[in-house]
Amino acid sequence: MKTSEISKIVGISKRTLQFYDDEGMIKVERSENNYRLYDERTLETLWEIIIYKEMGMKIGEIKQLLEMNENEKKEFYRAYIELIEEKIKKLKSHKKFISLIIEKGLPQMPDKNSEGTYKSRLVELCGKSNDLFIN
Repeated sequence: MKTSEISKIVGISKRTLQFYDDEGMIKVERSENNYRLYDERTLETLWEIIIYKEMGMKIGEIKQLLEMNENEKKEFYRAYIELIEEKIKKLKSHKKFISLIIEKGLPQMPDKNSEGTYKSRLVELCGKSNDLFIN
């Protein structure tokens, strides 16, 4: 199948297909007229890529996954879930901090004679709420 046919089947642009080819993520044959030709195996790989993109994975991670066996993929998924859980914790903390700002307004900026850094002052302000932290 040619690029235009695959683009319609898969639902991604021709340029994206070319990008995946250029990045070595899919194996594409060339016709005598130098058209890209896609086979069933390429369709399977594109399906995997779309799934990984939906999981929020970056191109580099997807490239790694495409080279892994099933056991390695499962381990990668588990580690990826842990990473997501950490991000969720951080986002919840950010949400609580923003809610605190909504409730109390922006804290007053410390004057230049204050002890500690600006960041340490924020930690002090948030210290009463154990689950808030400043990165």
